[in-house]
Amino acid sequence: MFEVPYLASSVLATLRRNGGLWFQGLFVLAAVGGAAATIIALGRSRPTDPIPEGLMFLLIGNMVILVVLAGLIVSRYLSIRKQQAQGSGRLTRRFMLLFGTVALIPAVIVSLFLWLTIARGIDTWLGDTVLTLVDEIGTITAESGEQFAAQFEADAEAVADDVDASAGGFQANPEAFETIFSVLATYREFSAAYIIDRNGYPLAIAENMSSPNHYGRPAAEYFDAADRGETVAVLRPQAGYTFALQRLENYGASYLYLARPVDPELFARLDRARAAGTNYRLAQQRSNEIRTLFVVSYLQIVALVLLLSVRLAQEISERISRPIGRLASAALDVSEGRRGVSVPLPESDDEVRALSNSFNMMTRQLDERRDDLVSAREEAEERRRFLETLLVELSSGVIRIDSAGIVTIANRSAENLLDQGQLEGRLLPEVNPEIWSRVEEVHSRRSQDETFINMMTEDGLRHVRLKVTSDTVGGYVITLDDTTRLISAQRQMAWRDVARRIAHEIRNPLTPIQLSTERIRRRYGDKIDDEDGVFQRCINTILRQVSDIGRMVQEFSDFARMPKPTPIRFDLAALITDVVFAQRVVHPDYKFVLTMPEEGLEMLGDERLLGQALTNIVKNAAEALSRRPETDETQGQVSVTVEKSEADGLIQFAIEDNGPGFPEEARDQLLEPYVTAREGGTGLGLAIVNRVIMDHGGSVQLLEPSHGARGAIVKIVLPHSLASAADAEHQPLEYANEY
Repeated sequence: MFEVPYLASSVLATLRRNGGLWFQGLFVLAAVGGAAATIIALGRSRPTDPIPEGLMFLLIGNMVILVVLAGLIVSRYLSIRKQQAQGSGRLTRRFMLLFGTVALIPAVIVSLFLWLTIARGIDTWLGDTVLTLVDEIGTITAESGEQFAAQFEADAEAVADDVDASAGGFQANPEAFETIFSVLATYREFSAAYIIDRNGYPLAIAENMSSPNHYGRPAAEYFDAADRGETVAVLRPQAGYTFALQRLENYGASYLYLARPVDPELFARLDRARAAGTNYRLAQQRSNEIRTLFVVSYLQIVALVLLLSVRLAQEISERISRPIGRLASAALDVSEGRRGVSVPLPESDDEVRALSNSFNMMTRQLDERRDDLVSAREEAEERRRFLETLLVELSSGVIRIDSAGIVTIANRSAENLLDQGQLEGRLLPEVNPEIWSRVEEVHSRRSQDETFINMMTEDGLRHVRLKVTSDTVGGYVITLDDTTRLISAQRQMAWRDVARRIAHEIRNPLTPIQLSTERIRRRYGDKIDDEDGVFQRCINTILRQVSDIGRMVQEFSDFARMPKPTPIRFDLAALITDVVFAQRVVHPDYKFVLTMPEEGLEMLGDERLLGQALTNIVKNAAEALSRRPETDETQGQVSVTVEKSEADGLIQFAIEDNGPGFPEEARDQLLEPYVTAREGGTGLGLAIVNRVIMDHGGSVQLLEPSHGARGAIVKIVLPHSLASAADAEHQPLEYANEY
């Protein structure tokens, strides 16, 4: 509970510190002004007396003082809101509402009694009986005028309808029409009737000769109103007539003008009645001014009391709400994540001080816990960034799925290997059922599994090492390693070793066999009777077979002693042109089509090895044309297409023929050594081509033509230079070239 003396003294001290002297002085001045205005307003003896000039200035001055006082209160309120925390002004508003209500209720009750007293005194001057009489006279006057206008408009519309109905006679028999027109005007008691155009020129006239001239050209706005379909009625009591103007529908741009005489004295009496009512209401209005002046004066006094109450409410609420506002502001700072927040402890030893102390202890503990959480989060974030970087740069594909088989993590290598684009959020059974079957096997055995699978991709058949491991949260981690190049390299190494040994073992006896056979032919060729030529045929057969075996041995030797590329800058377009020209000479019956870009195709690589590889591919395509079925009457064709991409720095070759094509079951193995689909082939040609292209950082694909066409396509992709191939996916492998 607050002690009253202490509260009063503290409030006065606060008022003095915060402009209270200004508020007190203005309050006293406004109170005196309001009382003076009330006395002056009640001091007039008659309602018709003019308002004193000084009274309005006094009321306006009081109003200005009230506005200034209200401004001081609002300024103080805003200052409190600014100093206190957000939301702390609610207590101030409640105090202001409470004090204002306490001050306003008695003022309202007193004002009701005063209003009844003043109203009774004014009603003795201007009673309800006189007011009713004046109102009734005004009503009768207005109704008479309205009734006259309504009847006049109705008659005018009736004549207009009849005239529109007689439009045919206006052109056919004008004299008969004017007679009818005059009868219609006379029947409706019109002194004059005219059919006029827009300029006011009469087209037909019906006048009462005993009446004065009642025609005057209507104003332009009357014509506009008639064009909108209105019946324009205009009263001219000084001239002694009223006229109506209405547009005729069946006469083109014509109008009906009707005039009727009126009694000027009658309308003069009506005007005097209206003036009497106006004067009476003026007197009544001045009586209302008395009420208004008194109400304004009284309301100013009530406003003064209300403003004083609100001012006291502000000062009292500020003493209570300031510590609470500090706590609210500090709590808001804590909710926004600010650190080191604390509130000053009040001087008084009460519950507010204990609450402030507890709040400060809480914020210190929150800061300590927050530091621990921030450190842990930063460490976890660093680990996450490290793992993300590792997954992105990892050459192996890594996929993580949850227990439902939905991919939650997949790196770029996995997406490239599976040729599925974005994997995250997709079901693994839909992406690759074979991998999902391995996951189900691991799930049933509750252990990890490692195996090798073959996957068909856009780049051909890929050999992949698959490893599935279950994690600790019910999901699985799948690792995919593309071992295609590794297996191919291992096979290449093994076959090159086999080729080296075969070449070594066969070459040694071949030379003695060839020399011995030639010596036998020289020594015994003249001595043996060879009338049937058997001896020479046998010798030639031996030498021919030895030569064929030697050629095969040379191919084995070339494959085993494949040199590393020696890069030089050369014109790739000229090389391709020479290769195609050579095959065109060898196979004149076939059509060779070469398509290249117009700009140059300079390349950094081994010209000899690339020429050998391209020659082998084009030669194989031309030789495949000879194995077409005899029923195929189309001309054999070999198409060589070269495309250059500046964006990714690659050159693409497509060698296509319309021969029998590659065997479907062995197409993916034709690039391996000793695999051939041609009778009598060694199976080393495409293997050597593949080795040369891979050593240049490129790739070779064996494809089929689209749309079911017959033939084969060899697609070769090369970088512009060996330097750019260093960063390519297929880097050249180095082998020893000495055996």
